[in-house]
Amino acid sequence: MVQFGIFLPPFHEFADPRVVVELATSAERAGWDGIFLWDHMLSEPGFGVADAWITMAAIASATERLRIGAMVTPLARRRPWVLARQIATLDHLSSGRLIVGVGLGDDGWHEFSAFGERIDPRGRATQLDEALELLGLFASGEPVDFVGNEYQVHSPPFLPRPLQHPVPIWVAGRWPNQPPLQRAKRYQGFFPIFAGPEPPPIPGQSDLVAINDHLSQTDSRYDLVIRYAMSRAADPVRDATLLAQVGVTWILEAFGAFGPEPEIIREIVAAGPAGKKA
Repeated sequence: MVQFGIFLPPFHEFADPRVVVELATSAERAGWDGIFLWDHMLSEPGFGVADAWITMAAIASATERLRIGAMVTPLARRRPWVLARQIATLDHLSSGRLIVGVGLGDDGWHEFSAFGERIDPRGRATQLDEALELLGLFASGEPVDFVGNEYQVHSPPFLPRPLQHPVPIWVAGRWPNQPPLQRAKRYQGFFPIFAGPEPPPIPGQSDLVAINDHLSQTDSRYDLVIRYAMSRAADPVRDATLLAQVGVTWILEAFGAFGPEPEIIREIVAAGPAGKKA
């Protein structure tokens, strides 16, 4: 069964976490399955930006059913041990509703270079892979002894463990780049990012079939997560059916940094998922 989520940048008016909480409670009443926030340090000059993880904690306290997650957190700018504490705490606060979206990130708004952080993708990929390994070790509740190229950790057990074993990790990557897809096979989901216009149209079926063929080689269940402007499609129910047939498990209603206006977003959310059958 396809699940439906909201994909929202916490910018502008939504940089106020109280406004996002109001949107999330409206989404829960309207039948959405999740709300996922962009995780950024910077945006366009003059844009307000909220911290995604603190905002998610507020959402967790105000809702009962919605899955929550940051889409996506660039692990290269996070200390894995700090994030591991945040994951466990938020998973308990939400009663096991957290999903962790991770990716390489980029320097499009100078979110690395503005702070003197590394911008080379290969170096950040090494950080990402080592951080992911560390998150799994911290979540085990066992002592951690790890020596990598980027991190060296010798730590007693992290307790409490998260409620979920494991907390689902969705790996993002620009299609058709292969390293993110290979990385995703080790975790619980893949969030492909397709080049194209905004708002994003429905992805090409051949691309989704190719992705699904790669991911189906794994032994465990996984999520294939896509974003598109579902509410603005000609026939969203038909589209959702077609997407389910090629392995999509989550459809995220995509809202961009430059629109639509907050009132339009509220109306779309309050109307419920356009692709869900009555």
